[in-house]
Amino acid sequence: MTIKNKYDVIVVGGGIAGIAAAIKAARLGASTLLVEQYAFVGGMSTAGMVSPFMKHSVGGVTLVRGVFEDIEMEMRRNKGMIDNGFYASAFRNASYTLLIQSNAELLLNATITGVARTGDRVDSISVQYNAQNYLIEGNVFIDTSGDAQLAFLGDFPWTKGDEKTGLLQALTLFFRMGNIDIQKAIEYVKRHKEEFFDWMEYDFDLSKIISVAGYFSNVKKAIAEKRLSPEVEYIFFTTLPESGEASFNTSNVLGLDGSASEDLTEAEFKGRKQVAEVVDILQKEIPGFKDSILLETAVQVGVRETRRTIGEYSVTGDDIRNAAKFDEAIARGCYGVDIHGQKGEKSVMEDLAEGEYYEIPLGSLLVKDSENLLAAGRCISATREGHGALRIMPTSAATGEACGALAALAINKNKNIRQIHYSLLAKNLKGNI
Repeated sequence: MTIKNKYDVIVVGGGIAGIAAAIKAARLGASTLLVEQYAFVGGMSTAGMVSPFMKHSVGGVTLVRGVFEDIEMEMRRNKGMIDNGFYASAFRNASYTLLIQSNAELLLNATITGVARTGDRVDSISVQYNAQNYLIEGNVFIDTSGDAQLAFLGDFPWTKGDEKTGLLQALTLFFRMGNIDIQKAIEYVKRHKEEFFDWMEYDFDLSKIISVAGYFSNVKKAIAEKRLSPEVEYIFFTTLPESGEASFNTSNVLGLDGSASEDLTEAEFKGRKQVAEVVDILQKEIPGFKDSILLETAVQVGVRETRRTIGEYSVTGDDIRNAAKFDEAIARGCYGVDIHGQKGEKSVMEDLAEGEYYEIPLGSLLVKDSENLLAAGRCISATREGHGALRIMPTSAATGEACGALAALAINKNKNIRQIHYSLLAKNLKGNI
């Protein structure tokens, strides 16, 4: 495949938001390039091994459909997804299939090194691959890098972390274990409810995903005996039905910045040390895990929060809590504010009132002071609290799809992204609004 010098739409970052953006733009006829730093797509869904998908339905109504649902269906078709849990490899394969079918082009193993702009307009990006630098021009650019790389390199407005303290959410290295006696494990959980979080439900159905979070006494004892990092607060896993396998969202790496190479390097060592410590505790102390084995750790430590763009509108924590609705909604969500606290910071985990959902406005995708730059996924325009709710994968896919649709419509109509009438955009986002 030969990479062209210019595309209608250039998407930077091949996580779920970028995948959805590229597929949507290409399906609507725009020549589209998706640029990704790894040799594969998926972002936190694959490199980070983040699973399962978090809540995205209310009262039996699915809030996120479109490209996101296409990915789900493709994974299910290939037996890579059960209930709301999936394998990283299944997500990667499903994404490749849909990207190829849409005629989107991919550039993997590529690093963005610069952004060229004229006034408020992005003209091109500098990309390094094959040990050389290339200049690729575009008409509309979409930042789904997770770290707001386009905004950062192009000197467009961005912010990072807590508005007052600058703190960033904790990092987590996911891992997967097999040969677990799930029945024995859940029998212990049912008998020791005081050892687990209040939000847990105990009507376990082995044909569905089971979530277990706690083992507080084991964690406390291991920390006191210096067998476990004091940063680890609990053991949390979700099962893959009838497989004897579980995915662990347990390690807790504090005090590091996921957008800094030096910090990410340190986080890898800290995360892998914590994983080894937790696996040892599980195998020696936790019922159901005596014969379990560590199958894999994620390719990279999971990053929840770094830079986010400043857009025409920033979604706030109050917007989430009050189930805000907007005249120009481009997506919906029902996941509450969820912030994994840093050192000296209390974590936040909130739920919306039963049956409530919020909308995400078009303005949160439009990067301020830019004529042709959009942002979605983890670098969407939001306050830290707002971002704490919007950062999950279903919502990221929906915002990415909206960016892809808007970009393609602007190309097809030969207009600026801000000149596309909302009613036209809305017609192309059915199922998500």
